[in-house]
Amino acid sequence: MMGIMRRLKKKGRLAGVDRTGVLLCGLAAAAATPLSAHAQSIDYGALEQLFGEPVTTSVTGSPQRASDVPATTEIVTADDIRRSGATDIPGVLLHVAGIDVLRWASDDADVSSRGYDQAYSPRMLVLIDGRQVYADYYGFTPWSTLPVELDAIRQIEIVKGPNSALFGFNAAGGVINIITYNPLFDDVNTASVSGGTQKMGQGSAVGTYRFSNDAAFRISAGGRSDDDFETPIPKAMNGSPRPGNNRGAIDLDGFLRLSDHATFGLEWSHTEADQNEVYPGYDYVYSRYGTDSIKGDLTADTNLGLIQALAYTNWINDRTVIGNSLAAGTFTNISNQVTVAQLQDIFSPSADHSIRASVEYRHNEVNTTPVEGGHVSYDVFAASGMWEWRIMPSLSLTNAIRVDDLALKRDGFTPVGYPFTNSDWNRNLVEPSFNSGLVWKESGVDTFRLTAARGVQLPNLIEVGALLFTSPFLALTGIPTLSPTVVTNYELGWDHDLRPLSAKLRASVFDQHTDGVTSATGGVTLGTTGVPYLTPQNIGTSDAQGAELAASGTFAEGWRWGTSYRLEVVTDHFNPGNGGTDFTDYQHTTPVNVIKTNLGWSGGNWEIDGYLQYQTATYGLLPSGAGTILTRIPAYAAVDGRVAYKLTDHATLALSGQDLTQGNQTQTSGPPVERRVLATLTVKY
Repeated sequence: MMGIMRRLKKKGRLAGVDRTGVLLCGLAAAAATPLSAHAQSIDYGALEQLFGEPVTTSVTGSPQRASDVPATTEIVTADDIRRSGATDIPGVLLHVAGIDVLRWASDDADVSSRGYDQAYSPRMLVLIDGRQVYADYYGFTPWSTLPVELDAIRQIEIVKGPNSALFGFNAAGGVINIITYNPLFDDVNTASVSGGTQKMGQGSAVGTYRFSNDAAFRISAGGRSDDDFETPIPKAMNGSPRPGNNRGAIDLDGFLRLSDHATFGLEWSHTEADQNEVYPGYDYVYSRYGTDSIKGDLTADTNLGLIQALAYTNWINDRTVIGNSLAAGTFTNISNQVTVAQLQDIFSPSADHSIRASVEYRHNEVNTTPVEGGHVSYDVFAASGMWEWRIMPSLSLTNAIRVDDLALKRDGFTPVGYPFTNSDWNRNLVEPSFNSGLVWKESGVDTFRLTAARGVQLPNLIEVGALLFTSPFLALTGIPTLSPTVVTNYELGWDHDLRPLSAKLRASVFDQHTDGVTSATGGVTLGTTGVPYLTPQNIGTSDAQGAELAASGTFAEGWRWGTSYRLEVVTDHFNPGNGGTDFTDYQHTTPVNVIKTNLGWSGGNWEIDGYLQYQTATYGLLPSGAGTILTRIPAYAAVDGRVAYKLTDHATLALSGQDLTQGNQTQTSGPPVERRVLATLTVKY
């Protein structure tokens, strides 16, 4: 607290401070507690009440009002999550403007921003309270393994476009940062049970325990069991017998206030999930996951600024069966560990300037599979900085840059005839990334944003050698010389408050270019015995131009509404022989037009919400030989809904459903999705 007040006193006047200073002052006034640079340690409730809008750290690493951030950002609140009626996070994100969701199975989905979605979609970096839950070995997010219950989430912060300057590699298409309630500030005690179609049974509980004003922890746990869809699996996908899906998770999250200026947090989580899903090769498979994580962070308000030290380790085990029978055995057995240590400082040298300086170390390693005995790993040292300059009260400029230095290596067993030696992995890669944004608040109702960004997506560990399959005639492996994918994005955005109508309007146009697009196949390297090894390959570039228009508001008493439209045209420039014949095709698989609409009403004990998504016809990919073919996906409209009644002040009964208008509907190249209906009883205690 004293460090905050000293800096505010140095600035001399509240009206002239930068936005970080305003937030610091707001926290001091509203919460009388020290502000941590760590996202979860912020008292979001106090700040939202003070500023009348959500607060986020997912754009610059420094706390900002949502209207001030130099990027196109969506914030999904706890109310939005509840009203969605969804059973998982992809179901919540389905209703967000500009977000694409491919629902492959009842528990399996892939999420992306502004198209470019695919099986095991790699372009969205996903975090929980700043800890990566994105799985580096395949470069995707296994959503069922996330150790977070929907009732424990305060908000989901979504950044559209590259944000590698803050988060590093793999934030090339955007960032999803899931922020949970902080037990120091939020008493969340709730339990829920659900049941419905597909033999769905689900339960979760969140409890907060406060020992004093300076020590508290939260425990959350949940379990789910359900059957997969019964709609036919395309023959080309080599479907398994589709056993049931299961998920279990537990998370312990504690905070200790060491002094008026410092807090310490410690978190441990564990999940297990078995599910049917679609593999990157577009086979229908059954995967069994186990994850563990431990995270610690120390934050302090000092004379040198707001300092945070963060460290965590994630473990994930993935056993996958491919084929028509579980008796065929495990195809891949993957064990991936990532360890991250970060140190950052946010400080304000003057009233109009805010600076964030950060260093990071990351170690990532995985075993080779299905041929075992080898290990592929890398170490990354990174340095980054952010400078926010309040040029005038209505105009601010934010620049951020990061440089990642990666050292790749391999050790252990190589089979006879393997075309590479371990020394081929002795490779260094240095990649810069940047984000720059100019925000102009032209009046009290208009905000303009001009942004530019460069993000870097690493080849995943499978692509650089963790996959190793051999046979006398044809083999599969990764290749150490694969180049990263680089995404550059330029965007102009406009926000307008329609105050007489209690509504907000948002519009943006963007131009995005992707270099070094990677395909799972395309390269061939002959082994020393003459056996050809199929390898991933950089196949070319891709361009996307598009526009988004969204509006939302309230009317009459208790009514709320929202609508969005996205137009996007993707043009791939792939090497001859790759377009439409391998495992990467964005031009034909990204829908050109997507419309999302919602309407809701709350009154008395009732709460009713409906959602409509429409997209024009597009294509999906199906495996064929050593590549894929395109299959037509007709235009479709899908309707979700929820009706809830408050039985008492503490208990609510809700009936929700997805894809309500049809028994089954083709939305991807996988099995058609089925109508799902769910009843949920929620009790707050």
